[in-house]
Amino acid sequence: MNNSLYSKKVVCPICGKQFSSMKAKINSCKVKKRDEDFCIHYMDLNPMYYDIFVCPCCAYAAPENTFRELTEEEAGILKEAFSGRKVGRSFCSERSLDDAIAAYKLAIYTAELRKASAGTLAGLCLKLAWLFRFKGDKQEELFLGYSLRNYLEAFNKEPLPIGNLNEISLMYLIGELSRRLGKLNEAITWFGKAVVSPERKENPKIEKLAREQWALTRSQHMESEKNE
Repeated sequence: MNNSLYSKKVVCPICGKQFSSMKAKINSCKVKKRDEDFCIHYMDLNPMYYDIFVCPCCAYAAPENTFRELTEEEAGILKEAFSGRKVGRSFCSERSLDDAIAAYKLAIYTAELRKASAGTLAGLCLKLAWLFRFKGDKQEELFLGYSLRNYLEAFNKEPLPIGNLNEISLMYLIGELSRRLGKLNEAITWFGKAVVSPERKENPKIEKLAREQWALTRSQHMESEKNE
């Protein structure tokens, strides 16, 4: 076994089977760089590969922090959905990038069955988009779009924070996702909201990012108008 990984025993709340899932040792994960949408690139081991627990018996999948948190109604829906389901690959040992992508797809499917919040779906879709980015796969854009749509819904309908995002961070991220998807006017608007947010003084790094990306997006927008 890779010395940078450790095994964690888990009990599936759907089928009741116990299994082991690998986790990355945090001190083994060296950051290489960070993208403007908070995507972290690692030197070698990427802990994201192991974020999702996948039951090898029924294919129920969810992030570690929500794997056991099921209401009675959710458990009933999922037991019916996963009854007799077969797992096409093993997720219990060292994972490849493709394994991580498959695990996140299963987690999104599970979250949709659970009628998870828009904020939860947005976060899962964003991380899947990052995995496709690591692979150089065009599906990155598709899942950035899903993430943006759900973050917009969450911003309008759900209490803050959304996951680990406070208001200014969420406004900034919506702006950056909009920029990456070519929605430059919308991006400028959201970056502008972040720059004047009452939370900016407590979040100077986000304010700085928002100002930088606002200027970049303005430049991109003017350049696109010249070429029309």
